[in-house]
Amino acid sequence: SLVASTFASAGALAAPPWALAGRDPSFDRIATEAPPPRDGEAPFVELPSGVKVKNMKAGPGVGDAVEAGRSVTVEMTAAALNLNGKRFFTTKLKDGTPDPLTFRVGDGRMVPGLEDGMIGMRKGDVRRIIVPPARGYLAQGRPDTGFSPQPRDFLDQQALDSILKNPNRDGTVLFDVRVDRIR
Repeated sequence: SLVASTFASAGALAAPPWALAGRDPSFDRIATEAPPPRDGEAPFVELPSGVKVKNMKAGPGVGDAVEAGRSVTVEMTAAALNLNGKRFFTTKLKDGTPDPLTFRVGDGRMVPGLEDGMIGMRKGDVRRIIVPPARGYLAQGRPDTGFSPQPRDFLDQQALDSILKNPNRDGTVLFDVRVDRIR
C-alpha cells in the first residue's frame, strides 16, 4: 500500500517500536525528575543506578534489612509516570483484600530498579521508588522481558504496554512499597 511504502521508505519500520536505539535520551530524564521537597519533607535520593528513592514511613527499625538473596514479602503499587501516574499494578485485590507479593531479591524475576530501591529497607518501612527505563521494564532493551510485577488485568496491561512499546513515551515507573516480611 502507499502508506506502508511511505513509512518503509522513511525508515519508520526499520526497527521494532520498542527499540531504544532511536529513542531521544532526553525522554529518560523527564518523568524521573523528582518533585522538590515540601517544607520539612525529605528529598529523593538518587542511587548510583539512577533509581530515586524516598522513605515515606519508617517501620520499627529492627530486624534484618532487604539485601540480595533474601526472600521478601511486600505490598506495593506501580504507576506509569508518563500516563499521569496511571496505576497498573497493586497487591490489593478488587475487594481491597491484600495479596502480598513474595520474591527472592536478585533472582532476576523483578524489575531491576525496584530491587535496587528496596535494598536496605526493613520490615514496616514504606518507600517510594522512581525507576528509570534503563532499570525498569526496558532494562534489557525490550518490553517483553517478563519482569514482575505484571498487571493483573487486560486494561492495566494495555496501560503498561502503551509506554513500553512506544519509543516516544518515557517508561519511567513509580513504585510505592511496604515491606511485610524478610527471610
